[in-house]
Amino acid sequence: MKEYVMIPFTVHKDKVEDAKKVINELISKVRDNEPGTLLYNSLQLKKDPASFIHFIIFADNEAHLRHRSAPYVMDFVKKLYDLCPNEPYPIFLDYFDSCGAASEAIARM
Repeated sequence: MKEYVMIPFTVHKDKVEDAKKVINELISKVRDNEPGTLLYNSLQLKKDPASFIHFIIFADNEAHLRHRSAPYVMDFVKKLYDLCPNEPYPIFLDYFDSCGAASEAIARM
């Protein structure tokens, strides 16, 4: 069963570019090493560029656990937390409904 996670966080305003760099590094490693991570979106708020939301879909709990225990994820967390005034926290979600081509493609995975 797929797992859905959202992680909202804010970085210090003078650390936005540093955050984007470590986010890009993480997503590159996830792309190369985690076929069970079906989607990893990093979204930046238009009205507050220091605020981000990560939205992630894992194929199953095993994929989620592999992601969380990957050394590059632990390194990312340490780097990111150093840039944040408050510790980011994950929000675990239950799937309800969706539509659109991207949603249909993920449903087929």
